Amino acid sequence: MKKSVKLLKKSKAVRQNKSVLGEVSQAALFQRIGDICSLVTGVISAEELLEVSLRSTMDLFGAERGSIFILNENGKNLTLKIAQGMEMSEQKQMVKRMGQGIVGRVAEIKKPLVVNDIAQDTRFENYKARKSYTTASFICAPLMVKDTLTGVINLADKKSGGRFSEEELQLLDFLSTQIALNYRRVQLYQKFKKVVRESKSLRTKLGRSSKEKDALKNQIVQQEKLASIGKLAGGIAHEFNNPLDGVLRYTNLCLSQVKDDDVLRGYLMEIKYGLNRMVNIVRSLLACSRNVGPSLQKINPHQAIDQALHGAQSEIFHKNIVLEKNYAHQLPAILDLGLERAISNLLRNAVDAVESGGEIKIRTALRDNCVLIEVKDNGHGMTKEVQFNIFEPFYTTKDIDKGCGLGLTIVSEIMKIYDGQIEVESAPHRGSTFTLIIPVK
Repeated sequence: MKKSVKLLKKSKAVRQNKSVLGEVSQAALFQRIGDICSLVTGVISAEELLEVSLRSTMDLFGAERGSIFILNENGKNLTLKIAQGMEMSEQKQMVKRMGQGIVGRVAEIKKPLVVNDIAQDTRFENYKARKSYTTASFICAPLMVKDTLTGVINLADKKSGGRFSEEELQLLDFLSTQIALNYRRVQLYQKFKKVVRESKSLRTKLGRSSKEKDALKNQIVQQEKLASIGKLAGGIAHEFNNPLDGVLRYTNLCLSQVKDDDVLRGYLMEIKYGLNRMVNIVRSLLACSRNVGPSLQKINPHQAIDQALHGAQSEIFHKNIVLEKNYAHQLPAILDLGLERAISNLLRNAVDAVESGGEIKIRTALRDNCVLIEVKDNGHGMTKEVQFNIFEPFYTTKDIDKGCGLGLTIVSEIMKIYDGQIEVESAPHRGSTFTLIIPVK
């Protein structure tokens, strides 16, 4: 490793293109990322938030030029809201159409892009960069809240004169989600204050305004929770992905060396399976806070259930739980958008809910062109008040060492991706039944 670093330092070209993220310690990097994510607490307007967010992001990436465009209400054009490093003559009434230039292309495909050299990039053959740019490299990411486009952030003119890296692209993609969430929260808060002012002066509309105020307060709380999940997920991804990758690599190397000892191979396969579950958990957390592109792979629902059961088999065995499976004769394959993760969370809740010797029943069916997956337990059940809150992030009735309140939130987000539904039936001391209803597309 030390030898590789020395070789990189010998090359001037490589040094110029090196990510600025490698120039600060991990602790300092996380501190600066956290500062950007929490900017919403120190601003009073959406415009101020965009300005401070852009300035802080440019400083983190070592960029001398940046801009943030916001999508117009017509959903067809993006208007420049804030810019740094640009002449005032360039900023006046700057509007980008969907698909126009780098900003328009990113808004259209809703995915981040890094451009090494705009003059040689075939994706932008008809695009001519302004003469005021000092470098030919750009990095651009959409501002997304779930699958809804809010705007686009664009960075250019690296101080080092080098190009932006893929590592920087991934970090900007994460930060852009946080900026979008913060922007939405500030907008909601401004609207909330406006409703409060109107409610004081218009007494005849007090009832309606009060309801709207409460609804907006709930939205603000929900956005804050989602922003917290995003910050947590980003930290987990950066902290765990590299170590997990190393452990998985060495586990695979050990498996390649084991030939005759079937017992040792079995142990290693269990380790590998557990590590893959950890990777999926990290991905699920990330899916809770940002837009995830659709998968093209399909999975059989029964296969997803069996995989989820495999992950929970030790808990089922130790609690002596009676497991009953009632599978439909045939179910069509559906897109793999996190079905196993959803079922795993339902199973984990069912296992925690039942006493030793309890029962868990899993049933599948095909009804009205929808796949139904039912997980039923005879555990302690839930009150109506608990049922009302179970899908909120970080809400839990479990002890702190048994859960953090994200399991059913993840199930809910996965069902939204499927355009599906979750039905819940429960009563105290009568168990609970969760039914996933997934349209077959």
